[in-house]
Amino acid sequence: MADVPSADDREEASEKSLNRMWKFVRSYTAKSGTFLHPQPEITEALVIGLAKHVDEFGRPLCPCNFYEDKAEEVKSSTWICPCDEMQKWKYCH
Repeated sequence: MADVPSADDREEASEKSLNRMWKFVRSYTAKSGTFLHPQPEITEALVIGLAKHVDEFGRPLCPCNFYEDKAEEVKSSTWICPCDEMQKWKYCH
């Protein structure tokens, strides 16, 4: 079982971006038939990561991957949520 995100983790992203990403995730899954991870703490960590990237780059770059240059990855849009893998396989890491 994954660790539950801490209060410090939650404070790394703005409340505005966290709310935006929760709304996006819930709406996208409902409309697309996509599945979230069965462990809610993993979904929460994902949403926090997306929100942090929105704050930093203005776009929800998938936080599940390593990027040598996040700013360049944002430009390519391949890993912008919903990323290509999520669209193809219908589930999130």
